[in-house]
Amino acid sequence: MSVATLASKPQGHGDLLGEDENPFSTNKVTGHSLNFPIIGTCCPTTVCAKTCYFAVGPSTWSASLAKQHRLLNSLRADPQRLAGRIAGWATRLRLTFIRWCGGGDLVAETPACIDAVATMLPQVPQWVVTRKPEIAATIQPRENVYVHFSVDKASWARLEEFRGIVPDGLQWFHSYQCDDGEVPQAAIAPVVFRNKYDLDGSAPIAQDCPLNLNDSIVRICESCRRCFNGDAVAKAKECHASPASSPR
Repeated sequence: MSVATLASKPQGHGDLLGEDENPFSTNKVTGHSLNFPIIGTCCPTTVCAKTCYFAVGPSTWSASLAKQHRLLNSLRADPQRLAGRIAGWATRLRLTFIRWCGGGDLVAETPACIDAVATMLPQVPQWVVTRKPEIAATIQPRENVYVHFSVDKASWARLEEFRGIVPDGLQWFHSYQCDDGEVPQAAIAPVVFRNKYDLDGSAPIAQDCPLNLNDSIVRICESCRRCFNGDAVAKAKECHASPASSPR
């Protein structure tokens, strides 16, 4: 099922998470993540529509979609209450980081929830992945909050928009998602994701995510951590200082 198909469907029902329901979903790459539905959160580009890992497989099954909508509905109903539940479950699961938007994207209520969780768990990195500049710019800068702004060849304008409105002190970087068959420039972004994590015969570059380089993708983020330990942010400073060049 494509992103375009999912995004064209009507939004889900108003069910909320159960009283003691775990807000996290299991995630092969990160271990656990907070997954929101594509419907009602994402603004996909043409590249997204072709390469999105979340638009295929188990995340599109009925039970998974229903939970994604329950999480989104709970967020919209009461961000602070959901924050308490997320912090509680993160502690119960002994998570060493929290991956926001393992699927889906930010909505207006997400930044308040992120900030509440970051305050409750000051030692736990909050790794926030997004493609929405106007909402990402409302995230409160915190020492344990890392904003990962995802772009592809069809969305450089969003990155430039974000550069112009990003709040002082926010720790952020951008990553680049390759299209099918695309070979990235060496300095295109601090973190690069190949289509389907496959180099497809091209040479690796220093910015390649380890997902592109390993036979197993299981819990790669736990061992790498560059997206939420400051490494990617540090490497992004030169990119932040001047406009990015569009890929040729």
